[in-house]
Amino acid sequence: MHLGHLIERNARLYPDKVAFIGAERRTTFREHSERVYRLVNALDRWGIGSGERVAVLAKNRPEYLEVYGVAECGGRIIVPLNFRLVPRELQYIIRDSGASVLIVEGAFLETIEQVRDELPDVKHYIAFEGAAGRPAGSWLDYESLLESSDATAPRIEIDPDSVAYLMYTSGTTGLPKGVMLTHRGNLENAKSLLIELRMHPHDIHLAVMPLFHVGGRGFPLLHFYRGCTTVLMRDFDPLEFLTVIEREKVTTLQVVPTMLSFLLDTVGFQQRDLSSLRSIFYASAPMPRELLVRALDAFGPIFAQGYGLTEAGPLVTFLDPAYHSTRDERSFRRLASAGLPAINVECRVVDDHGEAVKPGEIGEIIAKSEFTMWGYWRRPEETANKLRDGWLYTGDLATIDEDGFVYVVDRKDDMIITGGENVYPREVEEILYQHPAVLEAAVIGVPDEIWGQSIKAFVVLRASASASEEQLIAHCKERLASYKKPKSVEFCDALPKNPANKVLRRELRARHDRTIKPQN
Repeated sequence: MHLGHLIERNARLYPDKVAFIGAERRTTFREHSERVYRLVNALDRWGIGSGERVAVLAKNRPEYLEVYGVAECGGRIIVPLNFRLVPRELQYIIRDSGASVLIVEGAFLETIEQVRDELPDVKHYIAFEGAAGRPAGSWLDYESLLESSDATAPRIEIDPDSVAYLMYTSGTTGLPKGVMLTHRGNLENAKSLLIELRMHPHDIHLAVMPLFHVGGRGFPLLHFYRGCTTVLMRDFDPLEFLTVIEREKVTTLQVVPTMLSFLLDTVGFQQRDLSSLRSIFYASAPMPRELLVRALDAFGPIFAQGYGLTEAGPLVTFLDPAYHSTRDERSFRRLASAGLPAINVECRVVDDHGEAVKPGEIGEIIAKSEFTMWGYWRRPEETANKLRDGWLYTGDLATIDEDGFVYVVDRKDDMIITGGENVYPREVEEILYQHPAVLEAAVIGVPDEIWGQSIKAFVVLRASASASEEQLIAHCKERLASYKKPKSVEFCDALPKNPANKVLRRELRARHDRTIKPQN
């Protein structure tokens, strides 16, 4: 079975049911299948064969999922592009992938025009809108292309183990790498989440995570798998988000911690009718325990967490709603965990010799499943380093408790060594989040002549709140060993993040380097 079977099945079982709701239109499952088939047949006319790459640059919209359909029932490989990247960064990914077709939303046409002359592999440029008024033949209009093609279901043989998506990593530690994810892997990942979240066809999902992100694609896919309706939002706006939940009677959400914080602080939040919600899934970044407790008080015990990464396809562990409780100390402690290995995932925490760590010891998370990536696109050496004997070495440090719950500590590369002692940024950040004035916090190690590294915190304060550097350092000193407290605090308006909402510590380190004054 490959992903295209879902398109055919839903069109047959739920032809008139709404599959996707965008800002301007509602698309039924039958309409979706017909539009996907038209696009696939148009590429066939051009001779764009199986395995060729089709890149897409846009915000969330129903047409984006039609482009994904080109992989699912057309055998091509889709390359989703991060719309937050600058032209030079987009050029790198498009060239690295060897994409021969580029489909772009009108708002980003000028971005691509800046590097168009440096994209020798791209043969066809298609615009969702905005082609009119541009030089003849420079951009093909998407709707006109579909109208000129036929809606006959393509008859293409697709190997379930062939690559469907080429998802580029966010590049937190270097140049982005293309992660090869297969049809089988995407189906099995969706199936695992379907079971864990107990999905049913009546669910209505609100998708605001960007579709170019592995999690942002994964949740609409698992709802599509179950025949659910998905509402697509282009950007996260707390007021609009709450309005859509009320209007569409949304039942499931996928959020990142920052979104929850904004929702809880929205004026009038308590007066909103959110009774339709039955499941809120959070991932992509660590959830401060204090924030999670606030969210549980506001929404009730409807939260679930997933830990994973693009290379894992992405699910690794799952924290069930049943474990989201503050009834006793043991339950409260588990709120900080990433849960247990997800269904059909093997997950271990091992030391440098590959031996399983004991409770309380810290090691690296390794995982294997049918959704694990095939490898990095055209990077055999890096693939061999990441995949060893079938295990994916995540680079994430964690510990376990006596019942096997996994507690993610930090990235290996982010660990701070000060005076010979290891300090994990997340531990310090959790304490900073407990201060009532702190909205967001991130911690890095900076060079120190005496200690090797010292700890520096970057802090975003809540609106109308105040705290001094001395107060925050004292707050940490009262709750942590002295060597773990920040030596300095820099206040900022926002923390730099990648599209998965993970803090870009390398940018914080660069910011620190720029602010160091020359020593006399």
